[in-house]
Order: sequence, then C-alpha cells, then structure tokens
Amino acid sequence: MDMNQLAAVSCPACGGSECIEPAEFILDNIYSRYMACGDCLPDPQLQKDLPFSKIEQKGYDNSPCTGCGKRHLDVVMADALSIMIEYGCRSKGSTLFDVGTPLISVGYPLAFPPRLGRNELVLIADNISRPVAEQLIRIPGIKGVIKREGAPSQSVGIQDTDCKPHTYELLAGCDMRCDVVTSSFGELCIYKSQSKIHIEFGRESPSKMRVLDGLYAQGQLMGKVVVDGFCGPGTLGLMCALAGAKRVIFNDAWKTAIENTLLNIEINKDILGFELTAYVDTSTLPDIAENIVHVASVEGNGVVMDVFHGDFRKLKEVIPDFDICLIDTFPSVNPAGFVWNGASGRIVII
Repeated sequence: MDMNQLAAVSCPACGGSECIEPAEFILDNIYSRYMACGDCLPDPQLQKDLPFSKIEQKGYDNSPCTGCGKRHLDVVMADALSIMIEYGCRSKGSTLFDVGTPLISVGYPLAFPPRLGRNELVLIADNISRPVAEQLIRIPGIKGVIKREGAPSQSVGIQDTDCKPHTYELLAGCDMRCDVVTSSFGELCIYKSQSKIHIEFGRESPSKMRVLDGLYAQGQLMGKVVVDGFCGPGTLGLMCALAGAKRVIFNDAWKTAIENTLLNIEINKDILGFELTAYVDTSTLPDIAENIVHVASVEGNGVVMDVFHGDFRKLKEVIPDFDICLIDTFPSVNPAGFVWNGASGRIVII
C-alpha cells in the first residue's frame, strides 16, 4: 500500500505529518521495516557491557548504509553515548546499557537487532538535560528524547483520580510511537504519547492479548457489550471491536489516554470500518476527570463505540448493563477497589 494514497493525520505531539502512519500502511510493511538490505554493513557486534572508551579504541563504522540509509541500533546508541560523554552526563566508563531505554517508533517483536532509518527511535534516559537531548535528536535515527522521572518500575499516568499524575518529560523531538498489537483474531496499531502513557511494549501486552484470546475462544466477545474501564490508549477496547463486539465503551480519567484513544480510532478506522463523531473538544477537558463526560461516539460495521472521560466508579451511572467489563489497572494498584458491586455482567481483571 502506497503511503501517498492515505490521508495524513497530524501528530498531536509535534504537529508533523510523518509521525502518524495509518494502520494499514504499517501492517503492510512491518516485516521489512527494520530489516537490513543487501548493501547494509554486517552487525558491528559492539559489546553493550564494554566501557565506551574501549569501544572507541576498537573503532566502529557509524556511516549509514549506501543502499537503504539505515544504521544498526547499537551504532545509533553508541553515537548517543558519545554525545552524553561529551556533555558530561555519562563517563568514559559508561556502557551502551547506560544510555537509556530505546523504544523503536513502531514496536513489534523482533528476532534481530533493528536497522533504523530516520526518526525511528524514542530514547528514554535518566540524568539528562535539555541541551543534551537537543543534540541527541540530531543523530540520524533518534526521533525524541524523554527524561525518566522516578524509578523505571513506576508507571506513567495516574493511579487514581485523587493521585498526582506521574509523567516523564519530553526534552526534545517527538514522543509519539506505536505498538503493533496481535491476537488470534487480527492485528491493530496503537499509538501512544510515550512520556505520558504507560510503556507496554514487551512483556505486558502479550499477556493482555492472551486474556482476550481466551475470551474470544469462549465466544464471550462476539456480539457482546464490552466495557474497557481503564482504557489507556484504547488497546483492549479496539481489539474487542475487532473481535466482533457489538458495543464497546471506553473510559479513562486521564485526558492523554482519551486523546490517544481517539487517535487510535482514527488510525484503525479503515480496518475496523467505522467513523468517529467527536462530541467534545478534548482541549477543554481537565487533565484528570472525576465526573463522566461523553467525549465521542463511533459507529459502523456492526459496532457502536462510546468514549467517556471520568472516574470509572461513576461510569456505572451511565452504563448500567454490559456483558464483559475489563479492568486493567497499573501493576501497583489493587483492582478490587474498582469492581462494580451488583454488576450485571462479568468482571475480568487483566
């Protein structure tokens, strides 16, 4: 599929026209996206636990491929470490592991180290300043630099409506990236503002899909009313729509989650076959909402979807009946406090 044939969607983070790719385009090209071409240099085999001073002594070629213009992930990270050492936020004894957490712009399981083109890596780093970040995004391949706040285990977003949100800081570039979410019944692309949305690329997302695969196999999604009570960027609810649910209700108290959900409805609309009608300008929404606001409605291809912004515990006032309610809280939050007493349908804790 030709990218030029698809309508461009402006990136909500940077306003650019290249950050957001329609799901069909991503899925059509996913397997070749990070592959080396026939002209690419061999794997540089940089040792990630070796002090950078010794990597420099051995030397490495950081030039892009003359054929595809891509570079090996480790080479991009080595260039980043070189700049960090130059600016004094890393020492000569630092290793590639000390650079930070690299997140490829389109995340999916890889059996090989990725070869990166332009703007294909979001870097999350500790102990880094804005001037350093501004230098890092000049490196071919690095799209955005995020400063981590708190421990890596601390989830990004809000735990409850009475809690202060925990977010990272976007220092330079753009933090918008997406994950390809796969299941036994299909695939979708889920975009995230990664400085404000919990990272799920890796171990957690597959376990969620196993839960949905089980529900799908049991016939509990097709033709059902599903509530995605803590929807985040809309992953579970959109996958339930793909699985044949007749109605999906999204809800989240965090405005960024609602904005990402609306973006992901737009990005996947041709796969799912529906159109979105926005009821509320999201810029008018509070960052954290308690009272329930009906933000948008979606209909088409046999499914009706509604997006709400507010405290999940108040959602039952407007959604009294359902078949399945998915409760997906942060790992550190006890979901028992959010289970609706006397609910008409089945509660599934993810």
